[in-house]
Amino acid sequence: MEKTVYIDSLEELDRFTKKLSKCLKGDEVILLKGNLAAGKTTFTRYLVKNIDKSLEDEVNSPTFTVMNQYDTEKFPVFHIDLYRVKDFDFYDFLGEGVIIIEWATEELFEELEDIPVLFIEIETVENKRIFKIKSKNADYLLECLEK
Repeated sequence: MEKTVYIDSLEELDRFTKKLSKCLKGDEVILLKGNLAAGKTTFTRYLVKNIDKSLEDEVNSPTFTVMNQYDTEKFPVFHIDLYRVKDFDFYDFLGEGVIIIEWATEELFEELEDIPVLFIEIETVENKRIFKIKSKNADYLLECLEK
């Protein structure tokens, strides 16, 4: 299943991630692909904030740490950046919380089996963002976003 979402402002991103945060069960993988400054970390910041307001100012890019963990009220969020690291074993975290991976590839999307996965490719057009979303074993997330 696929969906395209157009984001014109941080307010729209906030609404989108708020809706998504309510749909998450806590065992999903969210793969983010986009150029530098496309909004991968900003998306993650807003999503984590909407899962747990107390973490609003805690989300930072994991470019140098490779992985940040956020212990939300609902479930852990593992925020991984593969920009400098091409081989990171995140499989020990599968099913233990939501895993968000920046600089993901479509190959990784295809590789993950029996796991709810969203692949979000973020394109930048002027000051707007286009989120092209593919779902694998996670159609319930896209259906939930339609409500």
